[in-house]
Amino acid sequence: MPVPVTEAASPRRLIRDEVFLRLLDAIVDGDLLPGEQLYDAEIERWVGVSRTPVREALNQLAAMGLVEILPQRRTRVTPIESRRLRELLTTVGVLVAGVVRDATPLLTEGDRETLRSFDSGDASEAVRTGLSADGFLGVFVRRLDNATVARLLKRHLPEVQRALNAAPSSAPLDKALPPIKTLIDAAVSGKADKAARAAGDLFDKSIVSIADEFGTPSKEVR
Repeated sequence: MPVPVTEAASPRRLIRDEVFLRLLDAIVDGDLLPGEQLYDAEIERWVGVSRTPVREALNQLAAMGLVEILPQRRTRVTPIESRRLRELLTTVGVLVAGVVRDATPLLTEGDRETLRSFDSGDASEAVRTGLSADGFLGVFVRRLDNATVARLLKRHLPEVQRALNAAPSSAPLDKALPPIKTLIDAAVSGKADKAARAAGDLFDKSIVSIADEFGTPSKEVR
C-alpha cells in the first residue's frame, strides 16, 4: 500500500512545534535568560519528548538568532548585545514602516475599530503587546497579507520582544507611546505616509534607545 507520508509526518511536526513554542515563550518572557546554557536532557524531561524534536526546535531557534549552538555541541540562549540589537531594531523598523504604509489604505472599518481600542494606559505593556501578532502591528500585517513580510516579522519580532522584556528600565518604552498614538491616529484617518513616518519614529527615535541599555556580552570561554 502507498506510504501515508503526510499522516506519518504530522505527529512529529506537531511535537517539534510544541517544543519550539515552549522554548520560544520561555526565552522571550525571560524564564530562560540571555547566555543561559541549554541542555538537551533537561529540555527532554521538561517537555516530555525525545531528543530529535528538541534538536529540531533548537535549530529553528538558532535560525531566528535566539539560540547559539556552540562548538563541542554546547547550546545557550543568545546574549543580548547592544550593536546587534540596534541593527535589528533599525531593520525591523524599516520593514514595519513599509507594512504600515502599504496596509493603511486597505484597512477595513473593523480594522480601524480594533486600532481605536488599543489600550496604551501602561507604556511597557502597550509596546510589548502592540509589537506582536495580537497587537496593533498584527492588524497591519494581516491586512497586507504578504506571506514573505509575515515570515520575516515572525522570525525577527520575538528577538525584539525579548529585548523589550529584558530592558533594565522602562524609559525607552515610555518614549514609544507618542509615536504609537500618532501611528494609530494617522492610520485610522487613512494617512498612510504619516502613519509610516510614525512607525519609523517608533523604532528609530524611541525603542532603539533600548540598545544602549545592553552592553557587549563577555566572550564564551573555550
